[in-house]
Amino acid sequence: MNGQSLKDLVPRRDQPLHQYVKDTVLAAIESAHFKPGERINSTQELSRLLEVSVVTVHRALQELVSAGILDRRQGLGTFIVDQNERERQLKQLLRIGVVIRSQAMIGDHYHGQLLEGMRQAANNHRVEVALLHYESDMSNPCHAYIHINPMQNEVAYFNSRLPKEAPGIVLAANTEMKNIASVGVDNVDLGRQAVEHLYQLGHRKIAYVGGPLILSDNYDRHAGYIQTCKKLGLGTSGDHILLSQSNILSQTEKTQLSTMFASSNRPTAIFASGFYFALNAYEVANKLHLSVPEKISVIGVDDPRSAMYLLPPLTTMKQPLIETGHAALSLLVEYLRGETLQLQNQTLRSELVIRQSTSAPQ
Repeated sequence: MNGQSLKDLVPRRDQPLHQYVKDTVLAAIESAHFKPGERINSTQELSRLLEVSVVTVHRALQELVSAGILDRRQGLGTFIVDQNERERQLKQLLRIGVVIRSQAMIGDHYHGQLLEGMRQAANNHRVEVALLHYESDMSNPCHAYIHINPMQNEVAYFNSRLPKEAPGIVLAANTEMKNIASVGVDNVDLGRQAVEHLYQLGHRKIAYVGGPLILSDNYDRHAGYIQTCKKLGLGTSGDHILLSQSNILSQTEKTQLSTMFASSNRPTAIFASGFYFALNAYEVANKLHLSVPEKISVIGVDDPRSAMYLLPPLTTMKQPLIETGHAALSLLVEYLRGETLQLQNQTLRSELVIRQSTSAPQ
């Protein structure tokens, strides 16, 4: 197609430029200049042919992609969507349910990163994602489910309410349930890495603050702490272990942590097995005038952007959360589409990010 014939399709220019580009492309499709499945001109070519900026063309094409008229393929170009094929795919659209505990803080870094990974995978695989709770109405069931850090009995209860058996994946938890696989971080290894980092700095009194052990990620991090302390010949006194009833310390639990920090046998370092627990440790240390890391080193879990802006910046165990969410949804889709014959457990490893909140004991 030459530039003149393309421009002649929509001669009116008394409209927003991006709308002019959209109308031109739509007219080209309707007049069969562009056919279903055909690759259209590149953004740069359309910019030159229509005498508008690349940014204007990009905006117009993106709106047509969102409308399901165009399909952009990484490294290949932009194609006209075959609407008959699109309707066929929509009829076969997979719907994946993401089940979150009602007590979960869905806006926090942990859940936000997992959901972002699932969103990216859903876009890649062209599937629908529905956000659910364990008490949700199950009259419109999904093809499969992803459970985020549940208790074992919650998954069993949820599955008992389904009209028919559906495959599922549990995140951040191990499972031996039928037709259920697990995808998550090796939290025992996470705990081990944290303790070994503090030990290598010279710490021999390392405390632990974590959430309820009924949740598997908390259980495994605590187990990693206990196992590694024993392996290194360190004590695991109950005076240096604080288990919270939530993922953030209550006022009573902060008082318990303050008592630990103020004791004559106080720890020189603390493994805070959650980001909020690390913030609690900073708060209590500050009230007791214990400088971090000079008087007490702190290592946390998860690495939101705010971690590097704390005073001092927080040393932390960074979990591959986006990768975990992406892997879980992709695995389910591949299984449902028959691309893999079995749901396999997958384990990812966390990364130690060293900043200024840990140092040798002084």
